[in-house]
Amino acid sequence: MEHPVKAGRKRRPRGSLTRQQVVDTALELADAEGLEALTMPTLARRLDCGVMTIYGYVDSKEDLLDAIAQRGLRDLRLPRPLPAGTAPILVAWGRALRLNLIDHPSLPMIFLSRAVIGPGILHGLEAVLGRLAEAGMPPARGVHAIYAILTYATGFVAWEMPRTRRQSRAAYAASWRREVAGLPPGHLPLVAGILDELPEVAGESQFELGLTALATGLTLNPGN
Repeated sequence: MEHPVKAGRKRRPRGSLTRQQVVDTALELADAEGLEALTMPTLARRLDCGVMTIYGYVDSKEDLLDAIAQRGLRDLRLPRPLPAGTAPILVAWGRALRLNLIDHPSLPMIFLSRAVIGPGILHGLEAVLGRLAEAGMPPARGVHAIYAILTYATGFVAWEMPRTRRQSRAAYAASWRREVAGLPPGHLPLVAGILDELPEVAGESQFELGLTALATGLTLNPGN
């Protein structure tokens, strides 16, 4: 008795991929399912190719992570025109960066685990340094101001994502209410009195509070 031959999975034609397609697909996968889901076999299935084919476009998993981080930053959009003054420029930079990191939630995790340096980083740095210099902040100070904002925004979004992005703000607020409701009556009265404020610590108003204070301080305290 003859058995039918089971057709294998059809792969894309040789040479039909580009590095940009690999990086774009990897970024989409990491943003949608998390960095832990970004494995070479999973990426190969998304691309309809073999795992070894991917290594024709990226040198390693580390090379891929650096590439998707820089690709994600390309979507960062500063307001045009930028506001006048060093503090307003830093605030605008921080706001734009936060929105970019929210759109690409894999980026904060990459930046917190890897020292990403590349052409995209350098060109972006040059652009913001130039605007700060025009506003009166020398590049030697400007670079530290830029990275103070960058590290604040990256850390804040990493904090914000599991609290009010991967779950609703209402669910986050409910978790605070449940915890406080379980306390003995009259216990921790100050905390109980600010119950409505607690869910806001992982939202836009909290980010703006820290961003404005940081940008103002960087302008008023030039350092050495």
